[in-house]
Amino acid sequence: MLKKLPLILSSMIIAIILFQSALIAPAINELLNEQETAVLLRFIWPKFFILIAFLSALSVVILMMQKPNSSKRRYLMISSLVIMLLSYLITPSINEAKDTGNEQLWTILHIATVSGTVVVLVLNFLGLKAGEER
Repeated sequence: MLKKLPLILSSMIIAIILFQSALIAPAINELLNEQETAVLLRFIWPKFFILIAFLSALSVVILMMQKPNSSKRRYLMISSLVIMLLSYLITPSINEAKDTGNEQLWTILHIATVSGTVVVLVLNFLGLKAGEER
């Protein structure tokens, strides 16, 4: 079971990203007014980043306990962890930029977190592929 857990964790990360990005965020933007949307998304996104960082960290720990031939997957999950932690850490700056009307900074930081999330999605797909090779 422990041997397959990193694959399960990568699958969970992929599912969370797709569910949150493709279903939840668009529905919130469509159904709620701008102020309600801002409050809800500011509540959800930091938890999203931390949840994925936690799952990535758990995967790293399990992979470290396994044989050295899991090093590629370990590096993928470490990258996933770092990107999600950075996204979490810049979230307050994104919110401040929006609150102060600094649209240029908001756009740059928002694109950074969206791009980071896409990279994490790809890293976890690669993690699944690397797991199949074992």
